Amino acid sequence: MTSGIKPERMTRNSQKQRTPEQIRASNKRLGLILVAVALAFCLAAIIDQYVRSRG
Repeated sequence: MTSGIKPERMTRNSQKQRTPEQIRASNKRLGLILVAVALAFCLAAIIDQYVRSRG
């Protein structure tokens, strides 16, 4: 039972080598998404505490 995915084809567009600029751009994008998620989580916790403290 093999899945039909060859090991050399695990990543998308494995034929083209990504340039350092493309890698940096994708890393920056992922970093911004991670920061946005963390910020949303922290804001939700702060707002939750504020609402609970008001009774």
